[in-house]
Amino acid sequence: MLFTGYQAEGTLGREIVDGAREVRIGGESYPVRARIAELHAMSAHADRRGLLAWLGGFSAPPRKLFLVHGEASARQAFADTVAADLGWPLVLPQWGDVVTLD
Repeated sequence: MLFTGYQAEGTLGREIVDGAREVRIGGESYPVRARIAELHAMSAHADRRGLLAWLGGFSAPPRKLFLVHGEASARQAFADTVAADLGWPLVLPQWGDVVTLD
């Protein structure tokens, strides 16, 4: 099994990459019998600079920007940068949070 990008903490991919011998999928346990390999050179995500350039291209800021992807420390660091550079209001929801949009 070849993983071609970063596997975030708490994901099935991360469990497998970290060497789990058994994983749960859909409530069932399965042994990991595959040979595992990682290719770190590929990523489907824009880099920090690219994301900031994309956000900066909006003609008006959103009422709130929700950062929902990535590990907590990376999300917080990016939120701090967006707040400092763009002054936008940010929300970093946690698993199970409920948000009412108005």
